[in-house]
Amino acid sequence: MNSFARRSFFRLFDQLMSATNPQLNRARWTIDGVEAERERYSFTGPDHGATIEAITLTRRGLRGWSLLVVKEYWWAVGAPNKTLKSFHWARPVSGARKDLLAWLRTQERVMAGEPSTAHGPAALRPFAAGGELQPAGRKTPTRAG
Repeated sequence: MNSFARRSFFRLFDQLMSATNPQLNRARWTIDGVEAERERYSFTGPDHGATIEAITLTRRGLRGWSLLVVKEYWWAVGAPNKTLKSFHWARPVSGARKDLLAWLRTQERVMAGEPSTAHGPAALRPFAAGGELQPAGRKTPTRAG
């Protein structure tokens, strides 16, 4: 993956979203140490409606980066399955592109079940507290009861 415009990027992005925040019911969550934040804007008029989803991924600290992914949907009111237009785009906002791509490639290997050099075995655990996708071998934080 070398481009944020290719289908392979959006396929991986959608897999990460559905694995770490099913049905996108949380506005903030983490994915393997990266903060994710979702904003949703909607408009419905008498003839058409639109929804814009903006998801920002942010890795803080040394070699940090930020990525903005936007998905836009337009539809005809009164025709629930009548999509007028749908498109998406993604852009790095800050940080080194190579660091961002390296993290995405690691996530791609984890999602594919391949060994990950960053976190050891790539088998995924069920969701950890806070919705973080955790590769096997990492301790899941627990609360003392």
